[in-house]
This record gives sequence, structure tokens and C-alpha cells, in this order.
Amino acid sequence: MSQKHATTFISSLCSRGAVCHARALFDEMPERDVVAWTAMLSGYASNGLRREALDVFRRMVAAGAAPNEYTLSSVLTACRGPCAPATAMPLHAVAVRRGVDRMPYVVNALIDSYASLAEGVVDARRLFDALGSGRTAASWTSMIAGYARWGQERTGLRLFKTMLKDGVELSTFACSIALHACTLVIDLCLGQQLHLQCIKKALDVNLAVVNSLIDMYCTCARILDARSLFDGTPERNLITWNTMIAGYSQCDPLMALQLLLEMNDEPNCFTLTSITSACADLAALRCGKQVHGAVLRRSYSDDLQMGNALVDMYSKCGSITNAKNVFDRMGCKDKFSWTSMIAGYGMNGYGNEAVQLFSSMIHAGVHPDHVVFLSLISSCSHAGLVDEGWNFFRSMINEYNLQPNKEVYGSVVNLLARAGRLREALDLIDTMPFAPDEYVWGALLGASKMHNNVEMGRLAARKITEINPDDVKNYIMLASIYAAGSKWGEYAFTRRSLRGIGSRKEAGISWIEVMDKMYSFTAADSSSPQVCLADEVLHILSQHMDDVGSEFCHIIFKAT
Repeated sequence: MSQKHATTFISSLCSRGAVCHARALFDEMPERDVVAWTAMLSGYASNGLRREALDVFRRMVAAGAAPNEYTLSSVLTACRGPCAPATAMPLHAVAVRRGVDRMPYVVNALIDSYASLAEGVVDARRLFDALGSGRTAASWTSMIAGYARWGQERTGLRLFKTMLKDGVELSTFACSIALHACTLVIDLCLGQQLHLQCIKKALDVNLAVVNSLIDMYCTCARILDARSLFDGTPERNLITWNTMIAGYSQCDPLMALQLLLEMNDEPNCFTLTSITSACADLAALRCGKQVHGAVLRRSYSDDLQMGNALVDMYSKCGSITNAKNVFDRMGCKDKFSWTSMIAGYGMNGYGNEAVQLFSSMIHAGVHPDHVVFLSLISSCSHAGLVDEGWNFFRSMINEYNLQPNKEVYGSVVNLLARAGRLREALDLIDTMPFAPDEYVWGALLGASKMHNNVEMGRLAARKITEINPDDVKNYIMLASIYAAGSKWGEYAFTRRSLRGIGSRKEAGISWIEVMDKMYSFTAADSSSPQVCLADEVLHILSQHMDDVGSEFCHIIFKAT
């Protein structure tokens, strides 16, 4: 076989994923030119085998073969992530020496390689700017992707707008990257504009773009728009299903479970993580246990995110023993793992256990953040450990040098107020370094109702109505405080004010799990076919209680 034919066969094998067979043929070649070396190197890089690609490049240089622009662009593709600093700069120097550092393939690969690390974004932008009019669509996309990857989404979006103004053709990859950036910064307006551009350019039929659009709409709380896209997509892959299920798990967990039943792909770890979160929000313990069984059968129990979701689910379902078992069996734990378990102890009334677990977390070398302290103080609040919670608040500032945010202040206000220390809670609010929000005043208002403190309740309600005058539940709570304090005149005035704002309290939704199925309903809901049957059963039970009550009263009457 000639060298040319062998090289062509190597490229063909690599394109089919048969890299081992390609390498066997490559090793048998008596002579190799730069094209053969590049074919083998490119085959490794395109199949994600970065170490092997770099090893072939080193052997090529040692053999005296001079790399060209295609060789360098291929090996630079392998120089992404952690290995980028050690290899991208030397390869950049080789490109300069070879005089190919201005070639589009090489520059685009250098931009992509530098931008794969946060500290390399500046170098990538320097190369990008130096291209001037020589920028290609790949140059723009690599730079925008680099910004989006490292928390500079708005800079990436500004660059994307500049790209469109320069008349660069919009590709599916560039569109997906820009939509992802819109999702990260929750920019619905720009996302909708991009959607229109996709329709105009007929890019909305591309599955990767559709998946990005669904994700963007779900994140921006436009679940109906996301579902419309989902239903209108003739081709769906696992990412499509996972994105839609994850979106529903945030706003309609019952629909997330329903969508899982309709799913025609095998669920993966991400799917089950989203479903576990839905079970947690529904407090559907039996369903959550079935999901846990599916996790064990598929050997996903070692996944960190999956373990965290299971701890959270069992905690919210009140099964703290199962939550602790999952937590103890986790091979590795991150800050969220500890936080979920601490919060689980707190919401189930195990305040002392939450405090002990916090000590274990510190001994494990995990540095607490605002979320950890928020969960810890909340746990102390639920368990009535007022002094302990106050001490944690002080240690947060003094020992860990963390400045409390509004959520932490609100939790401490709730801690003090629930214990009846309303004056201390008000003093804390007065010393806050920022204006208290509705959550902080709401904590004081709720505690005022609990302790029948009319004056404090009136103050908290006035502050809340200044922030949000249309919030119905605060008027209802204030009216309850007036009624408990026999302030009937003020009670009547508050009820009239409630009617005056023309609002109604949003109906709460309840869920119940029956025979492995979840049902949701609201008060006075007549849409469900089971309502008539439930009414009939309630009527029978009510009649039965009346009969028993009458008989009981008759017995008492005879005895007296």
C-alpha cells in the first residue's frame, strides 16, 4: 500500500472511531510524511484522545518532520483545559517560527485553546483583535464561547452583537453559544430576538439550537414557550427530554413526572437528578424511593449531584434517616452536600444534630459560606436554639469574615422573633447595612402574629406595604393580628383595604400520592373527574359523624 493510500485509510478509520486500527496501520508505515503524521494526530484529537495526540506530535518533532498549519491547528485542538498553559504557548512559538501564526486555522485553534482557561481569555482576545478583517465565523464563535465559559457572558453577548453588525453569517454553533449566554444572564429579550433570527435563517430546525432555546425559555420562566418548542420538535434526543424535564422540575414538578412517563429515551443520571428534585418539591416519598431504586440499578449512586439530590429529597419528605444514610455513603461531598444535610436536620426539628454536623464539616476542612450559615441559623430557628443561632451569626462575621446578606439577616430576625424577642429583632433590622426587604419585614410580621403583638405587626405591615402594596397575604396576616388583639375597628379597615386593592390571595396547590400516581388540586377545584367521588365520600363521612355525634349526645343526656 502506498503512503498516500495508507494516509487516506488512516483518516477513514479515525472518522469511524477505529483509532486503534488506524494506529496499528500508522505504526506499520515504513515512511511517514507530514500529511501522515497530521492524519494520525488529527484522528486522536477528533476522538477526544488528547494525551495520545500530544504524544504523536512529540514523536513527529523528534523524527524531524516539520509541522505545517494543519498539524498545528490539530494539535492545538487537543490543547484545551488543564493542559493548555503548558502546551499552547510553546506551540504558539512554533507557529511563529514556522511563519504560520497568522493562518486562520492556527489562529482560531490558538484562540480556542487560550480561551479554554479563565486566565487565558485575555491572551485569546489579544489574538482575536490582531486578526482585524481576517476574522472568520470560527474566530468570533471561539471568542464568544470563551467569554461565556468563564462568567463573562455579557461581554460575550456584546461581542456577538458586534459580529452580527459586521455581517458575519450566523451559524448554528454561534447561535447555541449566544443562547446559552442569554440563559446564564437570564436575558429573555435578547433570547427572543435570537429566536427570531433563528427562524429567519432557518436555524430553528437544528436540534442543538432547539435544545438551547428550550433551556433559555425554561430558565427565563417561560415554560409554555419552552413546551411549545418541545412539542413542535419532530426529532428529540436525550438532551431535549432532560432540558424540558429539568424546566418542569423547577415550576411544575407534577408535570416533570408526567413527562418522564412519556419519555422514549433511556433516562440518564441528569434525568433522574431532575426527577428526584421534583419528588422533593412534591414531598412524594414513595415516588422518590422508586427513583432511588432506579439510581442504584444504573450505578449512578456515586454521582455527586445525584447524591445531593437524594439527600435533599429524603429531607423534604421527612425521612431524615434515609437522608443520613445516603449522606454517609457518599464517597465525596461538596459544600452543597453538607448544606443539604444541615438544612434537612433543621427542617425536621433536629437542631442539635445540625449543629454537630456543622462541627464535622469544619473538621473535614470545608469552609462555610453564606448558604451554609443560612441553613444552620434556620435549623436553630426551627429547633428553638436561639442562643446557638445568634452565636453562629456572630461567628460568621468575626471568625469567618463573611458579611451577612439580606437572607441571613432575615433568618436571624426570624430566629429572634419566633422566640418572642421582637424588640431585639427590630434592633437588628435597624443596624442592617442595607435597607431591609420584604422577606426581613415578613419574618417580623409573622412572629408578631404568633405572639399577638399588634404594635410590632402594624409597623412590619406598614413597611411591607411600602415595598409591595399589592401583596394580599400581608393584609390578611395584619387583619388576623388585629382580630387576635380584639382591634375590630382596625380589622374592619384592613379588610376594606384588602377589597380596595382588588386582589385575591393565590390559591395554594396540594398534592397527594395514590397508588404510585400523583394528583394535584386546589380549593373548590371541580376540574378533576375524582371530585364528584370525593364529594360523595365526604358526604357519607359527614353523615356518619353526625349519626355518631347524635348517638353520643343521646348517651350523655341519659347519663345526666
